Amino acid sequence: MAVKFTKPEINVREKLAELDKPSGIAGEAMLRAETPQEQQALIGVGRRNLIINGANQVNQRGTATGINTAAFTYGGPDRRNLYVNDAGGAVFTISQGTSGPAEFTHTCRIDCTTAGDALTGGQEIKSEQIIEAYDVSGVGFGTTSAKSLTVSFWIKSNQAAAYVLWLYRADGSRHNSAVYNINSANTWEFKTLTFAPDYSNTVAVDNTAGLGVAFILNTGPTFSNGTSPNGNWEALTSGNRYAGQTATIGSSTSDYFEYTGLQVEIGKVATPFEHRSYGEELALCQRYFTVMPNGILGVAATTAAVVYSYHLPTQMRTTPSVSLTSTNQRQGDTVAQGISLTSASVAISTYANSSVAAFTISGTPSTNFTPYRTYLYEGNGSFPAQVHLSAEL
Repeated sequence: MAVKFTKPEINVREKLAELDKPSGIAGEAMLRAETPQEQQALIGVGRRNLIINGANQVNQRGTATGINTAAFTYGGPDRRNLYVNDAGGAVFTISQGTSGPAEFTHTCRIDCTTAGDALTGGQEIKSEQIIEAYDVSGVGFGTTSAKSLTVSFWIKSNQAAAYVLWLYRADGSRHNSAVYNINSANTWEFKTLTFAPDYSNTVAVDNTAGLGVAFILNTGPTFSNGTSPNGNWEALTSGNRYAGQTATIGSSTSDYFEYTGLQVEIGKVATPFEHRSYGEELALCQRYFTVMPNGILGVAATTAAVVYSYHLPTQMRTTPSVSLTSTNQRQGDTVAQGISLTSASVAISTYANSSVAAFTISGTPSTNFTPYRTYLYEGNGSFPAQVHLSAEL
């Protein structure tokens, strides 16, 4: 006669939790991890942070002042920006701070320099980083394999209030938000927020906008009515976009908003911040923005224009736009130094691409400027025009 024995199922996690020997914080986190990807993140396997320059160390542009337009103005640490839609007239400065919390030496600091009125309608003030679609393909948006996202950061402000962190996907027009509180004014606080998977609407795998991550500083009533998505994805509507926001950064010249250690990662567990080397971070930033250095050669094409061709330090996201920081530029050649070009303007060439920036700088040259000679860009304090090349999303 055959005898069949059966054993009850054993929950290994529960049994381990019953052991007298403590597992420690790290061990408990490993036990709570639900996927191999989350366990890999906990032990530091592979890249984790989807954010570029989350520690705000790279600062190619420098401080941007007088920000008061309803368009993304980039300034301060790379990839940081500010959007100010305020008919009441609030004006801001965005800069790199140098006094961060914990292991962070640099921050992104936003200061109100001119106070505005209370926001109305769909007005808003926010700082957003847009992550390229290529870089969020592993999240699996719109598939059955979609994953949770966890956002962690350090934050400080003069206003102890409720703030909204907002996620937005242009593909499918989907959004998500979560409310967090600054409990003590002028004090660094660490926050973590987890967002559920989104099984609707895939993200195109290309170089367009994949995911926006925005700190909301102030909002009008059109965007703050309704109920917060509270970590769950929804079709974009106006009423609940920033529901729960009570902070009103921009209502006083004492207002400021400062953050650092920004990390967006796959999974439900916030892992320690992924510090990359400065060189790595700079190269990642230069995909979106770079400054042409002194010492680049160009050729005078007319009596008032120089054509430059600059091989970019890294392939940019797309063919960059080009701008000058001043209308005064200084050049030199094998015969003379300090040749000035005033009333300067710049235009990108049709030969430009994501690897080579070709552009023409035109203006009013000094008398020692000779056509068809080779010229060297050599800006200085009196003629400081830098060439900025941008491929921001």
